[in-house]
Amino acid sequence: MLVVETADGTRRDSARAVIDASGTWRTPNPLGAGGIAAEGEADFADRIAYGIPDILGRDRALYAGRTTLVAGSGHSAANALLDLARLAEGAPGTAFIWAVRGTDLVRIYGGGDADQLPARGELGADVRDLAESGRVQLVTGFATLAIRAHDGRLIVEGQSEEGLLQLGPVDRIIAATGQRPDLSLTRELRLDLDPWLESVKALGPLIDPNEHSCGDVPPHGHRELSHPEPGFYTVGIKSYGRAPTFLLLTGYEQVRSVAAALAGDVAAADAVQLVLPETGVCTVPAGRASQGCCGGPAPAATDACCVADADAKAAGKMGCGCVGKMEAAE
Repeated sequence: MLVVETADGTRRDSARAVIDASGTWRTPNPLGAGGIAAEGEADFADRIAYGIPDILGRDRALYAGRTTLVAGSGHSAANALLDLARLAEGAPGTAFIWAVRGTDLVRIYGGGDADQLPARGELGADVRDLAESGRVQLVTGFATLAIRAHDGRLIVEGQSEEGLLQLGPVDRIIAATGQRPDLSLTRELRLDLDPWLESVKALGPLIDPNEHSCGDVPPHGHRELSHPEPGFYTVGIKSYGRAPTFLLLTGYEQVRSVAAALAGDVAAADAVQLVLPETGVCTVPAGRASQGCCGGPAPAATDACCVADADAKAAGKMGCGCVGKMEAAE
């Protein structure tokens, strides 16, 4: 049963099947460490942008001639940083700080020319050049704890490897810290979700960045995306829950399989074909053996490698799963 609100009032519709492709874009993770909002985050919400703001377009005036803190180590952070660098070329006084929780940036720098998605490889190489050029102040191992006012600007406090550290003062903050699924839509349904990632359960062990970092997700379709609730499917980036490794290519094949199943063509629905372009980088957590996802043994163990960034969706932004302009993943 669906409750639909319209200009003429509320109606209730019955559906034979429901495909939940509502995504995660409107439910960003907080800026604070550990999934908890930083102290002061709500108070200064008008100065914080989640995801990728339109720095070179409608939001230009908010960033030109000002100092911005970019928090995050994914491709959304990379897009924001490169846009700020372009803005700074024509707007004197524009400065930016890049803060990441980890200490190894292999995930965002990627495999360069070895990446089978040229746009993804170029994005990583460009942000690496930006960091190594000194045009951005890079702070690694930083976990945000609080945001405080300072003479009309903001100071960001956090825990670093050296202890408590203050960054700023800054004028704006970009929180490129990923998203999570909104499960309120389906709380009355019988769903089978991974307890840690909140993804569909069948995908959880395959995409958990703490356990499986190389992105060699096997083909999957309507059977893996279904739930105990009859006729209900989760597709797109929401099927991956909190995992930051979703590719648009994956979503297209998911939807094709589910649509074929609903049309009664079980053979076509089961004939799932999914070959994901490799990143050119394959690293696994210490103590775990490589599964050969990058065509050979993994290099020295470091952090999880990037396959795609779930939050790189803003119009016109290059993300891991696109070759041209980025479109909505859902």
